[in-house]
Amino acid sequence: MSRSMTMATTVDGILEEIAQLSIEDQEMVDEIMRKRIIEGKREDIRADYLATLEDRTKGRIKSGSVNDLFGSL
Repeated sequence: MSRSMTMATTVDGILEEIAQLSIEDQEMVDEIMRKRIIEGKREDIRADYLATLEDRTKGRIKSGSVNDLFGSL
């Protein structure tokens, strides 16, 4: 069985389990998942920022105007 099929089966199972919960509990799961997704996105943004900062510090990227960019092409 492929990984994507295994994941689909797992997700389907999780959704079926959640559907068995009360509406209040389903809402709580929804809120928790939304907060986790937001936190995950924040962590991704921070990691991108830190990588870009390191690249700039090491001189791997430059800053300038649009004219500078077109002038270097």
